[in-house]
Amino acid sequence: RMTYTEVNAILVDKDKDNRDKYVELVPLFETMEALFNVLHDRRNKRGSIDFDLPKAKLLIDKEGRVEAIVADERNIAHRIIEEFMLIANETAARHLNNSGISTLYRVHEEPDPIKVSEFEDFVSSLGFSLGRNLDNLKPKNFQSLMRLLQGKPEERSVAFLMLRTMQQARYDPVCLGHFGLATDTYTHFTSPIRRYPDLVVHRALRKSRSGVLNDAHDNSFTRDLPVIAKHTSAMERRAEGA
Repeated sequence: RMTYTEVNAILVDKDKDNRDKYVELVPLFETMEALFNVLHDRRNKRGSIDFDLPKAKLLIDKEGRVEAIVADERNIAHRIIEEFMLIANETAARHLNNSGISTLYRVHEEPDPIKVSEFEDFVSSLGFSLGRNLDNLKPKNFQSLMRLLQGKPEERSVAFLMLRTMQQARYDPVCLGHFGLATDTYTHFTSPIRRYPDLVVHRALRKSRSGVLNDAHDNSFTRDLPVIAKHTSAMERRAEGA
């Protein structure tokens, strides 16, 4: 059982104590890092947008009160697990879509043209642009802009505004693709013990794996999916607001 801190110490800091302590696992972690680089490079090439913005972390005192709010640091160990979860989600979605099994997808549609135009007006005032043809934007246009802004003072403000320009991701029984990740098929699969849409996907996968589909049960399951999609999307917004 490892921690992100220990794995980061092994891979990045080359910490001798940790490498000696987990000597049998070190080759596995190094292989995981190599695979992360392959998967991340492939995702970059297709135009996936990485908003590497810091998330808030609450520091709690002994009485359970918040004593500080700091930026939550993401090291190489976090990024490896995130990349593996992305490919797991994508693979599960593709399998179910190809099998014709009803399920919930995580969809992220193309941005609204009016919001894109307003965003372009703002970034052009800073000397940047999404490209010439705003009517046919691809994820790569947004990705290229983020790369141009990397390390510049405007980076965070533009990234936050870009997020507001995008459509909100949601759940849907129709496979509409994920614009931000530049993929045609995506779902949430990796967290069935804490997120209900993932449990729905696991149930669909179990049906797929059994090879025996009960028409009555399948029709009931399919009929319920639009309601489940709408409800879980609403609950996600509510949780984020809280």
